[in-house]
Amino acid sequence: MRAVIFFLLVFLLWQCKFEKKVEQQSPDLVTEVVEFIDIFKESPPQKSEIVLKLEYFGLIDIHSIDTMIVVDLKYSTTDNFCGQILYEGLTNAYFQPEVATMLSNAQKYLQDTMSGAKLLIYDAARPLSVQKIMWEKVKNTQYKHYVAHPDNAGLHNYGAAVDLTIIDKNGIPLDMGTPFDYFGKAAGNLEKELINEGVLTSNQVQNRLLLRYVMKKSGFSAISGEWWHFNACSLSDASKKYEIID
Repeated sequence: MRAVIFFLLVFLLWQCKFEKKVEQQSPDLVTEVVEFIDIFKESPPQKSEIVLKLEYFGLIDIHSIDTMIVVDLKYSTTDNFCGQILYEGLTNAYFQPEVATMLSNAQKYLQDTMSGAKLLIYDAARPLSVQKIMWEKVKNTQYKHYVAHPDNAGLHNYGAAVDLTIIDKNGIPLDMGTPFDYFGKAAGNLEKELINEGVLTSNQVQNRLLLRYVMKKSGFSAISGEWWHFNACSLSDASKKYEIID
């Protein structure tokens, strides 16, 4: 709508300048239009409701401290297990400031280990309201143990967890054996067993170990069921230091 108003004003200004009877146009009108357009150009884009909420809770955009890290929030698209957009108006990954610093350190360790490689974030801080939507999707299914019950807030709900992978120097994600948010045994970290069963290859496991190495070196801990998920602290510590995002 703002774009339509902008182009209408530009058209009006064009009329004022180029019509044969331009002298009949009010100079004040032209001045007002020009001033309005200047104000419009200088106005910063409005922040979405979810961004304002995350900033209210003291979280920061990872790109404010590290522009090397790549972000592709799956819940800001329909490419997720819910099949719907859950983060309306959010394209950047937000974390508690100290967690963002830990991630920046992980990116440095990754760069030192694999030249040109970058971290690719799939999910970051998650409001509890979104957790409730996720739970409703799985609560009556065999996959309910993959999603935390909203009554027991998880570290994503504090801005202290991250879901991510690694992309190579060409921007291609490393093969981890399963996609992000895969509900199944193959997403877990029992890699030796999975190799013996022919579920994973040794190369896929090496890629997972690389991700785990740079994250653990930066202070994160992995969980057993999801190769992509890392916690910055314990749930107990998070509840003492941070507020739940709701």
